[in-house]
Amino acid sequence: MKVTRVVCCLSVLLLSLLAFAFTLSTSTTTHAQGLPCTPVAQGNGSQTCTVNFHDAVTTFHVGPPPSCMISGTITQTFNGVFHITITKDGNEAWDTSTMTGPFVLVPDDSSIPTYTGHATAWFGDSFNNQNQVSHFTINAHATAPNAPAFDFHETFHFGTSASGTNPPLIFDYATC
Repeated sequence: MKVTRVVCCLSVLLLSLLAFAFTLSTSTTTHAQGLPCTPVAQGNGSQTCTVNFHDAVTTFHVGPPPSCMISGTITQTFNGVFHITITKDGNEAWDTSTMTGPFVLVPDDSSIPTYTGHATAWFGDSFNNQNQVSHFTINAHATAPNAPAFDFHETFHFGTSASGTNPPLIFDYATC
């Protein structure tokens, strides 16, 4: 059923929104070292910066990923925050971001109804000169007239270890 294929595209939507939010913050703020803001020194020698965005709006087209056969135009209005901390010696850093807001998905195929819903995405990274972890979660709920509602959740994790004996740990779980 074509309506259920909408769920397949939701992770692409939300990953695109993460990329958009980061691009929005980096393109509108002068910053050092490629960060979306200029880190400010703290009392312990670390540096931090935080960017808040409110009522950010993005509209973009999403094409069908390999496992999904739907494409459409997505518009989302969202609020969010991006934060990074860098240690005094620059060998360790942590970043995190959360974005949330309503979205509308208008499928290219007019036989599929327009979906409206709410999505929240979070990501975080932690790294030093020997280890790294990156992870994100996405949660969304959407409805359409005369069509089944859907809930979507995705969790992704990537981690490396200084031990060198284990391959990187990678997983990506999506449920709907």
